[in-house]
Amino acid sequence: MTAPEPFAFDPSNEVHARTLARLEGEQVAWIGTTGRDGYPHAVPVWFLWLGDRALVLSEPRTAKVRNLEADPKVLLHLEAGADGEQLAVLRGVATLSPGAGPEWAARVGAAYGAKYDEWMLRLGLTVETMFARYSTVIEITPVSLIAW
Repeated sequence: MTAPEPFAFDPSNEVHARTLARLEGEQVAWIGTTGRDGYPHAVPVWFLWLGDRALVLSEPRTAKVRNLEADPKVLLHLEAGADGEQLAVLRGVATLSPGAGPEWAARVGAAYGAKYDEWMLRLGLTVETMFARYSTVIEITPVSLIAW
């Protein structure tokens, strides 16, 4: 089976443009994977949008990492907004990079710090300690979008 083609956002499409703005600005998304028992597994995550894919950090032995090792299909779901009408769900394929946190910290640490500095401070974390502890990098390449 060949890999699905990546989804390309069309910035001239109102729904796509709104979704891109949310991906760049929102701080929490939900990642959905399929568990070993076949049941969905969904957890909130911090993420960075890198133009055409999402980057999520994880501790190495979490359920989401184990699930993605077995099946790379993934959902990235944004909250529906105060009015419940801002649906945005990306279906995608995840690529795992175990132990790559320090390498990624050098590449995107400044952007990650700008987005989550206040939250990390409350947890007693720095960019360096965040990327060291959450050292498995999950890159999510979208293949489709469900949004309105």
